[in-house]
Amino acid sequence: MCPETPRAQRRLAPGDEAPTQARQFLRAAGCVTHHAEIVEDAVLLVSELVSNSVLHGGPPVVVAIECDGDALQVRVRHGSSVMPARRTAGHGDESGRGLALVDTLSSDWGVDPKPDGKHVWFVLR
Repeated sequence: MCPETPRAQRRLAPGDEAPTQARQFLRAAGCVTHHAEIVEDAVLLVSELVSNSVLHGGPPVVVAIECDGDALQVRVRHGSSVMPARRTAGHGDESGRGLALVDTLSSDWGVDPKPDGKHVWFVLR
């Protein structure tokens, strides 16, 4: 485990400020400093997942981080049980790339349905 903050979570304020709060939370997590080579990818991916949660999910939106050895796992929980659908974005589309980015940049990712919503998560190594 990382010596500083191996696990942390934060409930985000609802609305447009949630992705910014998630990025700040991730950057401030002590264990992330031990994964400097993947911080920018993690920040991009958490921003995508939180944006999707705000648009398509329901409150509460909670981000959880866990560092374990060479891996960083980030989970985003929200209150909608509707499973995400990966879309193919066209050249001029402003949305539809989030899950494609998660799939491309992460070592692993998935969706865990829960009775009160779901967790969408990714792992970076």
